Amino acid sequence: MALTVEAGTGAADSESYVSVADCAAWAVKHGKTFPSSPAATAEAALRRATAFIDAAYRGRFPGRRLNGRDQALEWPRIEAADRDGEDIASDEVPDEIVTATCEAAVRELATPGSLAPDMKRGGAVKSVKAGSVSVEFMGNAPAETTFKAIDQALAPLLTATSGGLVGRAVRG
Repeated sequence: MALTVEAGTGAADSESYVSVADCAAWAVKHGKTFPSSPAATAEAALRRATAFIDAAYRGRFPGRRLNGRDQALEWPRIEAADRDGEDIASDEVPDEIVTATCEAAVRELATPGSLAPDMKRGGAVKSVKAGSVSVEFMGNAPAETTFKAIDQALAPLLTATSGGLVGRAVRG
């Protein structure tokens, strides 16, 4: 089944923010590996990467979905601006989203399931010991894996996570 890439219309059947060919080109450019063959495996990794980006970051994306609940993915969006206050066109999937999706897909293709692993007891590990080596996490360490490269790629788009209201003032 061919991958349906979001083209900026807010389609109901989009599955990815980037095509296999574009992700493979991005990977080469950044010294990473994303084999485009077999296509089904690469497409599946892109679907999982896109789902991860949307699920993990949707609450911090600016604006709102172009077609509301009728569109499959979180982008494109309306009334969205980046961290610097620059408007994001309502028919645009920002480069930051494409980059983050490619980064996530590279990881997901290398290790399927790595973006959303099952964790025993929610991943709340206090300590691990193997022979003379042991690891103990700080009390405030998150239970899940943190993907810094993905966080950094998306940083210019993300809004505050304080739980308060997030808005944008517009001078009229």
